[in-house]
Amino acid sequence: MGDIFRKQLFNIIAAVFLALFVIVWGNVLIQVWVFIPEIPGTPPKLNGAVVCAAGALSTSLSSLTASALGFTMAEVRREEQAGGGSAGQASEGIFDAGGITTKLSGRVITALMVYLVIGMLVLGVWLVKGTASTDLIGAFSLSLLGWIIGAAGVVFQTEKPSPQPSAG
Repeated sequence: MGDIFRKQLFNIIAAVFLALFVIVWGNVLIQVWVFIPEIPGTPPKLNGAVVCAAGALSTSLSSLTASALGFTMAEVRREEQAGGGSAGQASEGIFDAGGITTKLSGRVITALMVYLVIGMLVLGVWLVKGTASTDLIGAFSLSLLGWIIGAAGVVFQTEKPSPQPSAG
C-alpha cells in the first residue's frame, strides 16, 4: 500500500492542488454569480481567507503552467540545436510545436486545462456581472488574458512557415 503512495506521490500532490483550485474558485464563482446587490453594481463581500486562497492559487497555477511550458520549450530548443531538428529552425526561432506538446507530462496538461476552464468561467462571470463582480474576479480575468496572450505568442512563434516552392 505504501509503495502505491510512493509511486503516485507527485500525482497525489498535483490532484490535491488542482482540487483546491477548483473548490476555492468554484466557491468564489458561485458566490459572485448568485449575489443580488441591494444597490446596483455593488460587489459581494467575500471572506478574506477565500480571497487570499483564491489569489494565491490562481497566481501559483498560472506561474507553474507558464514555467512548465517555458522549460519544455527550452528543452526542445536545446535538442534541436544539438542536431535533433532540421537546419535553420533554431536560428529562425521557429521549431516543432509537436515536440513541445509530446514532452508535456499528463500533470502539466491537466493543470493547463483546469486553469483554462476555470479561467474562462471566471472571465465569463466578470464580463456578465461587470461592476457587480469583485476585484478578485477582475484581477484573475486580466491575469488569464495576459497568460492567454503570452501562450498565443508561443503558438504563433512555433508555427512553421509553409514550404516555399523552389525556383528551378
